[in-house]
Amino acid sequence: MTSCKQTCGEFSFLLRPLSELSCLTGLHKRAAESTKLFIRQNWSPTGISLSKCCEGNSTIPMITNILELNIYDQDILKDDLCTSILFDISNLTLGEKETKVFITDDKTKDELWVEFEVTESPEEPGQYITNGVLVAAPLTALDVKIDKLPLTKVGQDLVLKLRGAYKEDQVISLPKNAEFLQMIRYYINRELETEIGLRTHCLESAKDCDKKVSAHASTTVTPFTTKNEIIVSLPVAEDKAELSLKATDRSEKDLSVRLDFDIPEAEKAFLKKRKVVASSALQKALNLSAAPDPSKVPTVAVVLSGGGTRAMTASLGSLRGLQKLGLLDTVSYITAVSGSTWALSSLYSDPHWSAKGMDEALLPLQKELSKNMYTLFSPSLLQYYKKELEQREKGGHPVTLIDMWGLALEQLIFGKKYAGTLSDQQRTVSEGQNPLPIYTAVNMKEDATGSMVAEWCEFTPFEVGFHKYGAFVPTENYGSEYYLGHLIQKLPETRISYLLGTWSSIFSLNLTQLWSTITGVMPTWTPWIRETVSSIETDQKPSTLDTLRVIPEAVFLSSFMNSRPVISKAFNFMRGFFLSNSYSENSAFTAWKDTHPDAFPNSLTPGDPRLGLVDSGFDINSGFAPVLRSHRHVNIILSLNYSWGADQFRVLKQTQQYCADRHLAFPRIDFNKVASEPEREVYVFEDEDNPEAPIIIHFPLRNVSFKQYKAPGVKRQGEKELKEGDVNVTTSSSPYTTQNLTYAPKDFQRLIDLTSYNIVNNRDTITRVLQRVLHRTAPEVQPTIPTLSASPINPTNQNNPTTPNNQSGPTNPTNPATPASSVWSRVVAGAKSLF
Repeated sequence: MTSCKQTCGEFSFLLRPLSELSCLTGLHKRAAESTKLFIRQNWSPTGISLSKCCEGNSTIPMITNILELNIYDQDILKDDLCTSILFDISNLTLGEKETKVFITDDKTKDELWVEFEVTESPEEPGQYITNGVLVAAPLTALDVKIDKLPLTKVGQDLVLKLRGAYKEDQVISLPKNAEFLQMIRYYINRELETEIGLRTHCLESAKDCDKKVSAHASTTVTPFTTKNEIIVSLPVAEDKAELSLKATDRSEKDLSVRLDFDIPEAEKAFLKKRKVVASSALQKALNLSAAPDPSKVPTVAVVLSGGGTRAMTASLGSLRGLQKLGLLDTVSYITAVSGSTWALSSLYSDPHWSAKGMDEALLPLQKELSKNMYTLFSPSLLQYYKKELEQREKGGHPVTLIDMWGLALEQLIFGKKYAGTLSDQQRTVSEGQNPLPIYTAVNMKEDATGSMVAEWCEFTPFEVGFHKYGAFVPTENYGSEYYLGHLIQKLPETRISYLLGTWSSIFSLNLTQLWSTITGVMPTWTPWIRETVSSIETDQKPSTLDTLRVIPEAVFLSSFMNSRPVISKAFNFMRGFFLSNSYSENSAFTAWKDTHPDAFPNSLTPGDPRLGLVDSGFDINSGFAPVLRSHRHVNIILSLNYSWGADQFRVLKQTQQYCADRHLAFPRIDFNKVASEPEREVYVFEDEDNPEAPIIIHFPLRNVSFKQYKAPGVKRQGEKELKEGDVNVTTSSSPYTTQNLTYAPKDFQRLIDLTSYNIVNNRDTITRVLQRVLHRTAPEVQPTIPTLSASPINPTNQNNPTTPNNQSGPTNPTNPATPASSVWSRVVAGAKSLF
């Protein structure tokens, strides 16, 4: 994070008619200032101030300034948008008048002529902070004292509007016989020109308000270059309103958003402790004569996939297998998507879970998952949901449908109210005793073609943020209100139960079906869900009841949830940040794709008042993204895939494309060759030409040798044991389809045993990769087992394991790349991979 002196410039422009049609032009320059003007046929010069360049460089802007000209067809009923023109003001030359001609219609060749002039501002330079992508302007608290209101308006609510401010509309509520007038506080960028206005408060619908109410008065307020009180008079009819404005600057030291692309200091401290644990574990696992230097220990990450209860159960089984092999302590990170976040949320409720036998953690989950899923909507739980949602709303958080899903998942996993928060999990990693959990969600942005593009957001016990923007906040403050990087209003920390809804929002469809089936009430949000995820495939027809019960509590809660959005909503901690003019040079952005949202800075997330986070499975159904950050230096990734479907490599294809778009190191995989080979329990992919690329050990959801072997080298005997090995993870009749949220105890245990076996049965594959990487990071450590072969091992060995722990099956790690599928074009299409 660096700071820079930022000078201001001003530009004016003259617009000339584009045709004889009745039209108007909307001018919107949001990247550096939220300014909207509407100009009709009688054009006149218009001026807007803008932020310009670091001091000492008068030609290159520091902040992206995009002028958006929206051309409307003027209509009696509604002005229809005809076309939009985006113009980068950095193309202009300081001190010169320039005329630009824009073609507004390719068919009619209509033209819009705009004359620009950029001049130097006389104002003093300001101090701006930047990480190279985001730019934080100085924050000022502006106190507005209402000295006098129009006599005709006393006793009636008014709205005071300060354009571009945090909470720009604030209601003035006064009793009829008020003897005092209130003080209102705004937060603004004091260096930008703004406008203050006063109007009556309309309690009707926004549509009716537009017809009946207009601003009574407004005036332009120049940038606050003085700390003295400013008096503003607003004429209203024959009377006036008098306001006193006083600005107080906030120190840049109070910046509450971490603007950096590196991991936080708390995570670095954790890694230092965790590497000591990993060093000892490697000594035991690899039979080394001495523990390797902790600073040279490979960084290992386990990447879990989504898939509902199947993903949760299989994740637990795989971690159980790693624990049995003594390899769990070699892992520094565990990332989770969707259903696998349920597993981590349960495990990390115990600060010492990995030091205990996994069976201790599995028993209560088996019990909860064996309950009838209809109990999620019992009368008592419906009352509980309503009470909790009302309390959350009173605490200041936006309440959405997904919050109720989170409460339902809380009951599915914990069977009771769970008061834990994500920041509470700091105690689970305080001594490096467990891997660092990383939960994920994505913020969806629409591109120019209507397709959805994801921005990955990661949640750790230390902080929440977007690596793309290099913006992070302390976990306990996620959901609180921020502006220009400063914490404006601290809200109660969100419980993990609500976060579960955000991380697993794709399952709202399943729970809606349950709701209507059990209660007999069609939820008011059903049309939204159908519209949002109408293309999601289901694995089997939902079960129905012979008799429907209409529960009054359900009707009441349905009413409460009416008009609530179907996706999670949280206050945007990046609100108010500007984008650096060089943001597109950062490899995290794909602005080179003309239709990608990254090519339209006015539409990127810092301009949104709230975040709309959804299940990461809408993009890639596995949590690779967080551990591919270069600052985490991950050497080995154990990919545990529990997605449903025949293509068990789809997450790898998508991740390979994700890395290619962002210039991240990732193995080159020939997926055609992989598809032509017999099925295996494990695959190893390595790019020997690029040591920066992590080695991928990929475990697909398969039942290969487990059918004949109950343990490595131990064949099944008798009909009972053979039946226990017949675990169906492929057909629609399987008990593990995503549609099923609960399992019979025997089905739960069989999936645990299968996924645990697949890990244990391939011990040598994992340890060989560990040995290979350790020899690379610590050459002084002599290998005690053979190094990993570059040639594929005969996959038939997996079908006939004759000795315990002698299983391997890597594919050729040096195969040339085959173009992978691109990021899913639609949110609804992304949902298909989970079902």
